[in-house]
Amino acid sequence: MKKNNLHNVTSSGFKTPDNYFESFEANLFERLNEKEVIKASETSGFTVPENYFDAVEHTILEKLQDKPEKPVIRLKPKSTFYYFSGIAASIVLLFSLVFNNDNITIDNLETEILESYLFQEDYSNDDLATLLKSDDISVTDFIDINISDETLDQYFENIETEDLIFE
Repeated sequence: MKKNNLHNVTSSGFKTPDNYFESFEANLFERLNEKEVIKASETSGFTVPENYFDAVEHTILEKLQDKPEKPVIRLKPKSTFYYFSGIAASIVLLFSLVFNNDNITIDNLETEILESYLFQEDYSNDDLATLLKSDDISVTDFIDINISDETLDQYFENIETEDLIFE
């Protein structure tokens, strides 16, 4: 067939012999009645070697018998290592605590570290106000403070503009 005439095809292209469907049933029953066909279906096609079931138990037991054990090599316990490392760590800790003369005070801490700690802990103004006593604070404490222009410039450069907006 040509490509141009594909839309004009009316037959399917499959053909069956004459009277195929009328004689199909008779031919099927005729073949089923033949004894040769039935004998062929009686054999399974699988064969078992001779004396297989007599010898299979013996071969399985041979495979399951205990094989000679290989010697076990015991590793040295690491507990002595842990004892010595614990003693050494406690001695180092003792020396670092006893002979350390660096006293940490509020004057030694940097302001930026305190600000970042307070910012990360998310304290509110009311929480900070409860820590201060009103007797300790006076107005004159804030009047005589001299802050240099460089410090103010540095502060305004590091602070974000949203923090400057008061609600």
